[in-house]
Amino acid sequence: MTALSRRLLAAFLCACVLGATAAARAAGEAARIVDRARIVLEEMLEDPDFAHVKEYLKNAHGVVIVPRLLRGGFVLGGQFGRGVLLVRDPQTGAWSDPIFVTVAGGSLGLQVGGQAMDVVMTVMNRPTVKKMVESEFKLGVDASAARGPVGAGIGAGTTINFGEDIYVFAKNIGLYAGMSLEGTAIVADADRIEEYYGRRVHPNAILRGEVHNPHAGPLKALLARY
Repeated sequence: MTALSRRLLAAFLCACVLGATAAARAAGEAARIVDRARIVLEEMLEDPDFAHVKEYLKNAHGVVIVPRLLRGGFVLGGQFGRGVLLVRDPQTGAWSDPIFVTVAGGSLGLQVGGQAMDVVMTVMNRPTVKKMVESEFKLGVDASAARGPVGAGIGAGTTINFGEDIYVFAKNIGLYAGMSLEGTAIVADADRIEEYYGRRVHPNAILRGEVHNPHAGPLKALLARY
């Protein structure tokens, strides 16, 4: 082997190693989003302040889970987070593999400082799920959204209302002075989808079962209880 051949081979092997490392790191990021989404949902379901989340999940056609939705600073700002959307099959009741999404923009109204929220959104009908899967989607524009009932003082006699398209449940981490996700966009995260499933596919392909990642099993098993 000539010196030039050795250099070319070394460069090729180096590129392969770097590419594999980058792919593993990216896939790890997507997997961490799924793991954190499961933890967020599990903790919310066990929290007495969020006792009604179970009823909303039982009646939901889809669920969006966003671990650590980051919010802006004093008075006005925006928010950004990565999360997952899972959709219930209308025939079998089984939950899909996760569709990765980004959540960004919107108006937060009054704030007192930068903070983060763990957010669970229950999607209550098929048309809203369809809109969310097929194009950029804005809360309060493409579908109605309301805060779900939260608080330890909410008793068993509280009326459960499923009249809105989406119900938002949020656990706050840090300072807090009110919440509004009006105008917030939810968009499929093509890069995370490719990282997690190994190829670039439309969210509908995930719903059709054309790609699958067994890593999502624990999250789907948790949802299958509702």
